Amino acid sequence: MTSMASTVLIETGKSWFEFLFKKNAKETATLGGAIALFYLVLVRMLRYHNINAIKKKYPDPTLALEDPDVAAEVYNTTVRKDFPFIARTSLEFALFKTYSVPTISKTLYGTTEFSKNTSRRAEDTELILYEVADVYPHVEALKKENPNVSPNEIKEQQERSKIALNRMNELHSKYSILNGDFLYTLSLFIVEPIKWINKYEWRQLEPIEKNAIFRIWYDIGVGMNIKDIPTTLEGMFEFHEQYAKDHVKYAPTNWKVGLPTVEHLLTRYPKFASPLAHKLIPALLDPIDVIGFGLEKPQAWAKKLVTLTFYIRSNLIRHLALPRFQNHLRTPVKPDPKTNLYKPLYHLYKPSYPNGYCIYELGPEKRKPAKCPVPH
Repeated sequence: MTSMASTVLIETGKSWFEFLFKKNAKETATLGGAIALFYLVLVRMLRYHNINAIKKKYPDPTLALEDPDVAAEVYNTTVRKDFPFIARTSLEFALFKTYSVPTISKTLYGTTEFSKNTSRRAEDTELILYEVADVYPHVEALKKENPNVSPNEIKEQQERSKIALNRMNELHSKYSILNGDFLYTLSLFIVEPIKWINKYEWRQLEPIEKNAIFRIWYDIGVGMNIKDIPTTLEGMFEFHEQYAKDHVKYAPTNWKVGLPTVEHLLTRYPKFASPLAHKLIPALLDPIDVIGFGLEKPQAWAKKLVTLTFYIRSNLIRHLALPRFQNHLRTPVKPDPKTNLYKPLYHLYKPSYPNGYCIYELGPEKRKPAKCPVPH
């Protein structure tokens, strides 16, 4: 049968494409429609798989507040599976918004790191924070390789997080930073992901996810020795709003620090998009931050474009994309055996550590230890 069909095709000079899509157009359309329908049904069945599994396993949302292990598991699902892009973007904007506080921007501007080494400063901040928070996905990756992962291997990942936290505290100790500014920064790392995900993603956060975000960053704040941290999510939102009203104000240093950061973030995109991006940034900020940076109010078209873009994206994901079952992870589980350095799993910007990094050495070049405790 096949040889006969091939002979006919050769003799008539027709291709398989013409045979399938012209002669059998109706059958092909039916098959294509059936496949498309099957895929849409599959997406509908699986799209909420990750969060439904969490809710079934932990029906009480307060468990994420009471148990740090539960919080870590839920947080992992939220930021590394269901919402990796918006979670990351919201944290980038959280850091950016701290610069609208004059006491913060003056300290950062005084270091000269933002004008000379913007990408390195951003990379150091990101990698340290990931190293602090990535214990759970690292351990899960080890368990996939070996279900009988040893306690020592788990402890190694926990120690790795502590080293990163200590390194962050060491770097901060070189500067006079107000406790209120520390706390406001911490609040942004809680408030912004919740706001961004609820506003721009394909579904709203569940209470247990909000609680997990709060617990993860609350514990990091405790590890940073920040004082007077609100003990509830509601309290953190209240503090955030009040501190912004009292301390987000215009100062020339705000945008002097903010602009290099914006230029760094835009290196991911074509240069011709830069003028448009600068117009859209105020539409992504709260009005008080726009004033603090001395920017023009966002134009109506910019607000509509931002809303429309994220609306289209969220609906495409909700209806056409299968869920992520693997963690979206940047930090590797183990160091490179050849160099003993941790090599990032991907780069969105020009890499500051193309050959890998040692946690003890993250930070400004002038703050590197005289001798790294890890041979490399």
